[in-house]
Amino acid sequence: MKLVHKIFYIVGAVILVGSTTLLAKDIHAKDIITKAQTYLGSLDKYAFDAVIYDTYSENNTQVFKLKHEVSVKLIRPDKLRIDVKGDTKDRTNYLLDGKYTMVDHTFGYYGEIKVQKNIDDALDFLIKAFGINAPLTSLLYQDMPKRTRFDKSKSFGVVDVGDIPCHYVAFKNNKREVHIWITTGDAPLVKSYSVIDTTTKKHLRIDSSIKWKDASTIQASDFVFTPSEDLMKIPVESAN
Repeated sequence: MKLVHKIFYIVGAVILVGSTTLLAKDIHAKDIITKAQTYLGSLDKYAFDAVIYDTYSENNTQVFKLKHEVSVKLIRPDKLRIDVKGDTKDRTNYLLDGKYTMVDHTFGYYGEIKVQKNIDDALDFLIKAFGINAPLTSLLYQDMPKRTRFDKSKSFGVVDVGDIPCHYVAFKNNKREVHIWITTGDAPLVKSYSVIDTTTKKHLRIDSSIKWKDASTIQASDFVFTPSEDLMKIPVESAN
């Protein structure tokens, strides 16, 4: 039995990655996004929970909605844990001191890969070598402002999201529209986002809400994986 690249899937939605043509030129929106990215990159550790709804269709007729709950804990430069549980996945992913471990609790197996110790470099390697669809990586990279390239953006002002004032910004390219709500103030964080597929293909949209947690709750033991007797270790193959 081989562990294919899907085990690496981190649920969420890709935010601000690659060259993107946005809705309308608005430097204020760009500043909002850059400030949020810079602030997050300045933190040595953080944790958040996300609820993700993935709406998609099959044969352009039936529409399905999947729900997943995601828990993320991170300590720079080399510690990351992501738990994903929901309609199609029950998995835990660990990064610790240059080793990435993937556990599938449903099927009872795990696999390990040697990676770079830095979180950013490790994620780059996993994406390149295994073709990972890792939509939440924009909330994990420390150097996200350097990775963001877009020409135009749109700000819709400040709105309340769960009684929390948030900047509402959006952008799009020829495949999708992305709408992001970022908390106001000196500690701006992504509160919610929606990704809408404009190609009318399988994935219609992804909606996510994020709850940021007290970083003091993170323990060093959170990143240590000790396999139980009922878990089977299997080899990992590159997707390339």
